[in-house]
Amino acid sequence: MKIAVLGDIHSNHIALEACMERIAREHADGIAFLGDYVSDCPYPQKTMRILRNIPDSYMTWFIRGNREDYMLKHMHSLTDGWHYCSQSGSLLYTFENLTGSDLRFFEGMPIGMEVKIERCVPFSICHGSMQSNSRLFYGDTPDTREVIEEMNTRLLVCGHCHRVYELTVGDKTIVNAGSVGNPQHDGLDATMIMLTAEEGDDWSYEVVHVPFDTEAVVAEFKISGLLDKANVWSRAYIAALRTGRNYNIEVVRYVAKESRRRKLDFDNEALWQEAAEKLGI
Repeated sequence: MKIAVLGDIHSNHIALEACMERIAREHADGIAFLGDYVSDCPYPQKTMRILRNIPDSYMTWFIRGNREDYMLKHMHSLTDGWHYCSQSGSLLYTFENLTGSDLRFFEGMPIGMEVKIERCVPFSICHGSMQSNSRLFYGDTPDTREVIEEMNTRLLVCGHCHRVYELTVGDKTIVNAGSVGNPQHDGLDATMIMLTAEEGDDWSYEVVHVPFDTEAVVAEFKISGLLDKANVWSRAYIAALRTGRNYNIEVVRYVAKESRRRKLDFDNEALWQEAAEKLGI
């Protein structure tokens, strides 16, 4: 039995297509998805079209990431202030390019689940943790060990931090699948996990690196109009795609700090432009 596990696509349909080609060559039996399917990259509808067709060819499992929660929350509160600017423009663009069917698809997803396949040892999947899809942890930290203690299976594959890592404590292992759409590591390839098990045996795993055409993704930011609608956020994302450095979180931290210090609104466009200038993006 061979199961591909991947997440954090962030509307990067070009990277997802490359991963699907690799999964086909690997003759995987199923695919488990870890959430954050949309937002940040252009044309989320292309990513959704791919995802919605996958169950026709593979056993599939879908869980909901925090970005899907953003979309659902906005659906129920359209007066939350999203508008086209560096702070919320990318989110609004994504929402306006989703359908009611896409949103219902998200609503039906749990934030974590145990994957149970006949004659195989069960394993767990989630985005952040089994209790919160926005919980962020990385490496051998107290938070990660707490998540391991809460596990009901011997293996948990998660996402959210965009960095591949593995930690084993006792007979339990947590593996992060990295990111398909926004990889943050020394290489710039998309990453996913390939799980393999014989009947009744524990799962073994391999980190799979998948090259994709970064510049084709970058070109779509301008063609789609997203670069104009989300400005600094999109510029930071483009820089991240080209370097593996998380420029988006650096921008957010700068704006958050300066908006508190100067008593300005978080969506103050001048602050976002200032952050971009400081970071050279």
